[in-house]
Amino acid sequence: MPTQPWFASPVYVNDLHENEDSYNAIQDELLSCCNNEKFSQVPGWAPDSHELNEDPFNNNVIKDCPIFLDFLHANLMSYLDDIRCQFPREYVITSSWFTKTLHNKYAHLHDHGSCDVSGVYYVQTNGKDGNLLFHDPYKSYATNYIYQVVTSNDSTLPLEQGLLALWPGMIQHRTQPNKTQDERISLSFNLSFVRQYDDTCIRR
Repeated sequence: MPTQPWFASPVYVNDLHENEDSYNAIQDELLSCCNNEKFSQVPGWAPDSHELNEDPFNNNVIKDCPIFLDFLHANLMSYLDDIRCQFPREYVITSSWFTKTLHNKYAHLHDHGSCDVSGVYYVQTNGKDGNLLFHDPYKSYATNYIYQVVTSNDSTLPLEQGLLALWPGMIQHRTQPNKTQDERISLSFNLSFVRQYDDTCIRR
């Protein structure tokens, strides 16, 4: 076909269930960490927003979760391999936080700003409590006739315990409302790669 789909946005998805031992170890580690956190809605956010742990964006709740950190590192390297990344791969986890999404709560459309990679891991879900939706970054070009034709509706991430997803941090995303009576627990995080000129970051 002469017309090529250039400039795709790479989103990485991996399901941990294939390795039961690793899945159980990570679940135990993250649930133990989550149970030590206090949750509330962020001041100033809409009343139908989800709940986050204290000081979420200046904290790193997984700093003492070595099993998950190793799992995340391995998947991040696979992500970079998939996109044939030739740049240095040193990085820092700039923030990480847990989210609890109760009945009728959801995350509004947002992005994670200047970080290089954002991600989510589903710690607890019934599979019906509100999917994560990615906003097509080309929708802002919809006044152009061609982009009106090719832009898509929001892309839906599968909702499953043990699923990890990684994507470029500037991609906007949201979640559907949780229409069930169960609470969903997810872990979110932001990563930035160390540039040659940045000597202040903690390197991994």
